[in-house]
Amino acid sequence: MPKLKMTLARSLLFCAVALPLSAAWAGDAVRLDCLTRQNVLISFFKYHLTTMKWGNHFQIASGVRKTQTKAGKRYEVISFRNGDDLIYFPANERYYLIYADQQKPERCQTEESFTYPVVSLPRYDGKANS
Repeated sequence: MPKLKMTLARSLLFCAVALPLSAAWAGDAVRLDCLTRQNVLISFFKYHLTTMKWGNHFQIASGVRKTQTKAGKRYEVISFRNGDDLIYFPANERYYLIYADQQKPERCQTEESFTYPVVSLPRYDGKANS
């Protein structure tokens, strides 16, 4: 029984120390200026969920394909449901869009990047407010 109490005490101590250190994260975003679509908002969330919004249009993507050029430059490709591909070169932080109906990549300029604030929603108890 003392061994069980010691294990439980260590677990509680770990939770008490580790949980306050882990910061909440809602997601990151980058606003791009692309020649064709101009103001494009790319949002990155957990589990490789990415969204792209421009004007009244909204697209989603799941997953990131990591690869490299023949010269060894690493890049990432995010493929959206409409057939567009977002290409990101982490070494120089450059973004390119390849539209579904085109072959040539369009370079986009980064306007701003930010982290979404974490929102704490009120608890719902199942009762309707009258």
